[in-house]
Amino acid sequence: MVAYPRSEKEFKKWLIEEYFVNGSVDGVLRKYRWEIPISYASYQRVLDQAGILKGAGPNSKLTEILSFLTRLMEEKIPFEYLYKNMPPSFKASAATIYRVLSYIKEGVTRRLATGLIITPSGNQKKILIGEDISTPRLELGKPFGALSIPMGFSRKSDPREDAILRVLQQEVFTRQAVLGKVPDVIGVRPKPFMFLDIADVRVEIFHLVLPRKYSSTKNLFSYKLKNYDFVSINDLGELEKRKEAFRVGVLEAISGYKKYLSLRNRNLVFNPLQLKSQLNYFLRQEDNYPFG
Repeated sequence: MVAYPRSEKEFKKWLIEEYFVNGSVDGVLRKYRWEIPISYASYQRVLDQAGILKGAGPNSKLTEILSFLTRLMEEKIPFEYLYKNMPPSFKASAATIYRVLSYIKEGVTRRLATGLIITPSGNQKKILIGEDISTPRLELGKPFGALSIPMGFSRKSDPREDAILRVLQQEVFTRQAVLGKVPDVIGVRPKPFMFLDIADVRVEIFHLVLPRKYSSTKNLFSYKLKNYDFVSINDLGELEKRKEAFRVGVLEAISGYKKYLSLRNRNLVFNPLQLKSQLNYFLRQEDNYPFG
């Protein structure tokens, strides 16, 4: 028997929290073997009425591909050898990975994501990072707890406010999202300061400033990131020495933000910066394709 709250208000809060824990309505219903007294459609309505923005992309497969390509780059393992030694849980087909590689070579992006450079009140040189605990893939060379900025997939039809709010709900303010009290930190008509290409994904990166009340990491919580910390952009050189600890693209995002601040201080910001991840630069060079 599933133990869930009996009052309607607490039951809805429980449903919302379970959604964040499991990542989808299907995931919750499967976890409890469809013994929860609510239909799929009614569950979706509870989330909609609470203003919860549901997931927006094929996260698991793309995460697999990114991890595979990162290992390909870092270890220079021949493609066929690495692919044939993937565990049965690896779902991405060789054809799909080759297709992503062709998009990288051609400079084509097909998907959209949103990344957040979040700084505390009064200090724009400190950036929020956390340990990504959502997709441990040890067999792919990416350890549980890779360091990341808040980042997630978006739909091309999403208003940017919604794309940002989804990431905040999922990776920064989950506890507040369950209570319907996510702080208003987005502002009016937010614009990205940078476009960062990671594989075939265009990441729009925004800068958000936390209110003083939320500038302590103890007020932040999610089921995807843990052990939040504020790191200084002045320590970028030291962070780059630990690049294997970071999720792909994160150091490039921090470097881009540092450049953006420098340009802004000289009134030289006119358009978003456009950068490519180290992964893309490596894989666009045909000589670096270890396909033997």
